[in-house]
Amino acid sequence: MNPELRFIPCTGQIDAAPSPSLSFIEDENGVCIKHSCNGLLLCSSFRCCLEEERKYYICKPTTRQYKPLPRPACNTVNGISIAFDPKLSPHYKVICICGHDLLAKHCQIKIYNSYEGCSWRDSGNPFAVLDEFLFNRGVFWKGALHWVGKGKFSLGFDVERELLFKTPMPPIPEGWAERRLGYFGESGGHLYLIEIYGPQTTVFDVMEMSGDYSSWFVKYHVDLSGLAAQYPSMIRYNVQDIHRSVFSALRLVHRNVGENEEEAILVLHIPGKLIPYNLGDNTLIDDFDSSPHLMSMEENLGLSYRWESVHPFSNTLCYI
Repeated sequence: MNPELRFIPCTGQIDAAPSPSLSFIEDENGVCIKHSCNGLLLCSSFRCCLEEERKYYICKPTTRQYKPLPRPACNTVNGISIAFDPKLSPHYKVICICGHDLLAKHCQIKIYNSYEGCSWRDSGNPFAVLDEFLFNRGVFWKGALHWVGKGKFSLGFDVERELLFKTPMPPIPEGWAERRLGYFGESGGHLYLIEIYGPQTTVFDVMEMSGDYSSWFVKYHVDLSGLAAQYPSMIRYNVQDIHRSVFSALRLVHRNVGENEEEAILVLHIPGKLIPYNLGDNTLIDDFDSSPHLMSMEENLGLSYRWESVHPFSNTLCYI
């Protein structure tokens, strides 16, 4: 049995929407999505306790094509991602962050190249990992994979040159012991980050990384106070009768609204509903193209969906 999948069209290309199922991949343990990049999905065995028993696949759901990958030669996979740019090459690479078997707090990057053949190879030497990075949520931007960090830095990996580099993170506000990540992703050729610190969680900034990697700057300022008033299901009370707003930023997307015009949309999930929010003018969007059964979800007390479980998909011309 495969985990439940939901497809949410955001750009009006309803006809290009894949069936929300990976049942065409033959795996007795079922499959789940690990990563996506420009029309390709990287999947793995779902119900599998041991890494040595896990299988990996590259698939394109619109054509129901898939290809088994050889298993990376390591005992611990900290994260695995696709790097694919169909504008530059029809070939893709899979980047695996493996825990080192002999060196504590060290990782080894392994690469599978669809052009080179059917085996993995080491890239560079093992590197020390002293901070916490979300290696399971790589973001492909400007020819590099990026892993957001919970400390002072994030990590990037230039896929073509096979170079690992650091990028700065915004400082953690005074009075907070740890970073509170709300979203990390790419859209429209830009890299975005959301961090939400209380107590007024409905007010936050959407930050964008500068093109030279020197810093983050505020791109949009968001105030969801009106949204919370319109949707009381966002409000939760704790034992001290103090309310907090419950929502999750799932995905930031850009869509064309004119010949040379586009708008930035933040897709929010509140209990029981998906909300498209226009970041340009801080308003709700009424003409959001999404299937009704995807917009209406079963009411629950918590949030089943977070940005970490959302995998962007675009129907590009590619072959596995």
